[in-house]
Amino acid sequence: MNATRALKLVLISLLALLLTGCWNRKELNEIAIATAYGFDKIGDRYGVSVQIINATEIGSGKGSGSRVPVTTLRTTNERSIFEAIREMTTIAPRKIYSSHLRILVIGEDLARAGIAKVLDGLSRDHELRTDFYIVVARGATANDVLEVLTPLEKLPTDKIFTSLEASQRDWGSTVKVDLHQLIYDLVDQGKDPVLAGIRIQGSPRLGRTRTNLSSITPPALLQYQNLAVFRKDKLVGWLNDKQSMGYNFIRGNIESTIIRMPCAGGDDLEVELIHANHRIKGRVVNGEPRIDVTVMAEGNIGEVECGMNIATNEAIVQLEKELSDQIEDMMKAAVARAKYYKSDIFGFGSAIHRADYRAWNRMKDRWEQRFAELPVHINVTAKIRRTGSVVESFLERMKEESD
Repeated sequence: MNATRALKLVLISLLALLLTGCWNRKELNEIAIATAYGFDKIGDRYGVSVQIINATEIGSGKGSGSRVPVTTLRTTNERSIFEAIREMTTIAPRKIYSSHLRILVIGEDLARAGIAKVLDGLSRDHELRTDFYIVVARGATANDVLEVLTPLEKLPTDKIFTSLEASQRDWGSTVKVDLHQLIYDLVDQGKDPVLAGIRIQGSPRLGRTRTNLSSITPPALLQYQNLAVFRKDKLVGWLNDKQSMGYNFIRGNIESTIIRMPCAGGDDLEVELIHANHRIKGRVVNGEPRIDVTVMAEGNIGEVECGMNIATNEAIVQLEKELSDQIEDMMKAAVARAKYYKSDIFGFGSAIHRADYRAWNRMKDRWEQRFAELPVHINVTAKIRRTGSVVESFLERMKEESD
């Protein structure tokens, strides 16, 4: 019995020797956690900004309150992004740890010059995950965006990340794109990339001070605005709000939004869109490509500012037609603008490829020009599901009584 127990102890000891710890583990006091990167083009060189968490200010009840929750470090005048990131060690107090990256901001100048080389370097970094979102700074540098402190979130990157998700889900004029999706769009000959644009509303100078955290009305806010259109890896222009929403209808990214429509009496009526689905179908007819886009949408009547009686079947039919027309106008506006840029951001080329790969192989090298001349047929069917518990707007009754 004793011999058996002794043998077991020997085996356990040998197994313990074979166990190893995390060979590449990093203690929290040895690293600086980066939550955002910003890349800018400065002449023929690069500038890199990194936003690092001040851990003592984030911990509940532990911060002194005398420091801001994040620090943004910057290097400039480097020949490559990879070199700039490595040089960051000369000014960072600790090794920069990038596995918790949530946002990458690309300056507009760099976006126009081309982002392929930048993304190639990022995709090779073994520390980076691919689930961070990529946005373009509009009318500002990426460094300016990362220096703005946000009053409602301790970490500015949390605000940028969650606001992008919320704006696509509840408004529909932005789009969330991660590194994997962006690279896929770049290598796909039948689809050009789009990225959400972010701008500084207010004073960038005051946005980087504690005043932005303590004021009831912050002097600077970060706001998502429009979509950046790329042709291959270069920014060629922007979609406005209407065109951006039309893009998302075509791509099937709309979950919910508000659409304002004119109604009788010269005032407006708003419909809350609650559901939408789409289909993009490519065809090749006599050697020529064709695209059919079908959208089916459902909505509820929200705000009514006119005296229209929405309780009748005739009124519902009229509103459904108006809603369909509004969505179709958005989609046509997006297609027209994309054709102007000769940028197939909708993936129409991929639809043609799926429909007839032999025909696609014949036209793919000249797809920019083919896309600019491509017939796109749009069909929208919209349904009104609910008119609200109060059918007749009391606003109209108030106006009548006041008269």
